[in-house]
Amino acid sequence: MDTLIITALRFINGVFTLAFFPNLYLIYRKTNKRFYLLWGIGFLFYGINVIIRTSILAFSLESMNVEVFSFMFMVIGLTLIITGIGDLINKTRLLLLASLSVPLALAVLYFTTRPMLLGQVIAFIPYVFIAVSLLIIRVYFSATIDFLVIGWIIIALSNIGYGFGLISPFYVEVYVILAKAILYYGSLYPRFSYLVDDLRRFLISGVPTQYFDNPGEKFVLINSTGKRSNEIRWLKNRIDDNSKKAIKTIMLTTYDLISLNDLRATDVDEENLYVVRMVQGGKSAFDIFTKHLIVINDDLNDLDILFMDILAFSSERKINCQIILYNLSSLIHTHGWKRVYTFLLSKISILKSSSVYLYAIYYPKTHEVESDIAKFEKLADNVIEI
Repeated sequence: MDTLIITALRFINGVFTLAFFPNLYLIYRKTNKRFYLLWGIGFLFYGINVIIRTSILAFSLESMNVEVFSFMFMVIGLTLIITGIGDLINKTRLLLLASLSVPLALAVLYFTTRPMLLGQVIAFIPYVFIAVSLLIIRVYFSATIDFLVIGWIIIALSNIGYGFGLISPFYVEVYVILAKAILYYGSLYPRFSYLVDDLRRFLISGVPTQYFDNPGEKFVLINSTGKRSNEIRWLKNRIDDNSKKAIKTIMLTTYDLISLNDLRATDVDEENLYVVRMVQGGKSAFDIFTKHLIVINDDLNDLDILFMDILAFSSERKINCQIILYNLSSLIHTHGWKRVYTFLLSKISILKSSSVYLYAIYYPKTHEVESDIAKFEKLADNVIEI
């Protein structure tokens, strides 16, 4: 009777585990984020392992081949789940190698001396590793994965208890079913589908090597003489200096008047550099911090969206950002000084209360009416010459 109950519970456990795949795969189709695919397939293999173990328990299939077959599915499933965590924090290869070390150690133990105690310890290491990894991510990145952490901790503790004979198989199945119900609820939680994006945004913050002294000047105009070499040198120094202080530099170029290759020729530090090309017919893609080069349309409305995205990101993640506009004069010549002035005026108050700084290169001599460009100079916190 006890065997029949445990078989039924283990079957429910297997069904719960398999149920993750369609949900996670659906999220992957919507987001195209590899983490969800790795976890989906991982739970699929993990669930097949549980179903096979159910059959072994129900029909007393003691064949070594069946046990090894079941073991292989479990190893593949947990390896994919651990690799998925690695993908989540940009450590895919490292965690893949770490996860493969466990089945290798088990295989060595199984086919050689078979020390049971050590084998039992290694057998539940993957569960502990997953639980601890998620707990670290929860604490360090402030990620909304409480249900995942709780679920995997229960699974890890249940496997530890079973491995040392502290928990009977009946209660192990009950606890694991409860844990997977919590995990499944967590995977249905609306914020779960944004998990990868949230962590990606956090991971780009970088580590400063120099102290950042807030200058207090949120809008600075750069009066250029038009000498290209001076501009390139100033841009390189500014970008490199920002990178040392973990400041994200968004290089906003109008009409391809300067390119990334111009900066690369100076061996500029590109790690914290994001280039936005503002050109006619741009696709208006605003995933600014997921790619280092994007294109937006030559439209002040699109520029407004870009600014607001940067401001929102900086506020959420407490990250300093610096926008370098190359160049303001071309924007004024194309859209008229009134529209550009109105746009900047609407952003000044927001910039003042943010961690975003705007530096704009301009050429006073190219403007026929001096009073027009003088309005921008009065709007700026500072005007410097290069």
